[in-house]
Amino acid sequence: MIDSDIPPAVVRAVVKSRGIVDIKKRDAGLSGGMVAHCRSADGQEYALKRWPNSIPLNRIESIHRVVIHAWNQGCTTVARPLSVHPLTNEIRLSSSDTVLSAAGENWELAQWRPGVAATTDAGLDAIRLGGELIGQFHQATAALESHCQRAPIIQERLRVLASHQQHLPAAMQWIQQSGRDGNLAASLRDAASLIHWKWDEAQDKIHRSLLQDSDNSVTTQYVLRDVHAQHILFSSGRVTGLIDFDAVRIDTPASDLARWAGSFLSGQHSAGDIWEATFEGYRSTCELTGSGDEQQLVRMAKNLCFAGTWLSLANWLVWLLVERRDFEAPPGILAERIYNLIRVATAHD
Repeated sequence: MIDSDIPPAVVRAVVKSRGIVDIKKRDAGLSGGMVAHCRSADGQEYALKRWPNSIPLNRIESIHRVVIHAWNQGCTTVARPLSVHPLTNEIRLSSSDTVLSAAGENWELAQWRPGVAATTDAGLDAIRLGGELIGQFHQATAALESHCQRAPIIQERLRVLASHQQHLPAAMQWIQQSGRDGNLAASLRDAASLIHWKWDEAQDKIHRSLLQDSDNSVTTQYVLRDVHAQHILFSSGRVTGLIDFDAVRIDTPASDLARWAGSFLSGQHSAGDIWEATFEGYRSTCELTGSGDEQQLVRMAKNLCFAGTWLSLANWLVWLLVERRDFEAPPGILAERIYNLIRVATAHD
């Protein structure tokens, strides 16, 4: 069975290159892209992805270059992009071979990674294994490109914080007039209530904590930037997949550790245990040169986690109430994302 939403040109290319006989769409995410599960005549499984239109071709090729490099360096848990051209030598694969452009859209075919994503109530062993995999990815990409500079994510967070000074008041006014109902509306009202009571305190803490490192030069390299619980897959107690590389760019490794650990702060474990499990796994595969480096990494990760939680909560209010953005995901998924941020924000207290 071939899903009718897949353009014929894309179907012809993947059928010719991999002998694919079955393509089924998966549930849409929040990015605006699409993923389908594919199976070939010989039983091999693949992921066919349509990239969001907001991401240009050269950016996709840059991301593929990083992922292919990580795979070649031994981080074989990544969902590696594959050639859609049947005569390409896989050993010398380049990013220009892995993007198929058709009807104004960009597509990729990647190895299918089996397994199930972690939940917010994941055990400490799973959290530790995730930290270990992030370390493997960082170790694999460190030699590709590295700079000593101010961490881009800190400057970005400070800019977003400043922009919310302008946009949040409008969002708080619109919450009374939104006309929405159901779980999404309730989640927005709860988020607005929390921000009403706690935003001044939170923004002061964000500003003070990020300024500590805003002018410091730190080691930056290619990192994932969006490695939350849904992007690392597990099966039978082991890691089986690392997926979704849309946010890959050069930044501080602390950004990945913040995103991963932050996925579990609303769950069953104490914050101290979650951070310890994350860093225990990370340091087992990624060398830290000294205790000072690790202390700085831990501090930055925790500060970025706090900032990211509150800024994301404010983002949802602005996106949905002021900018009126449309997301392909069902309202229930959006509501759960907002409620999880609320749980994490209140867990920080």
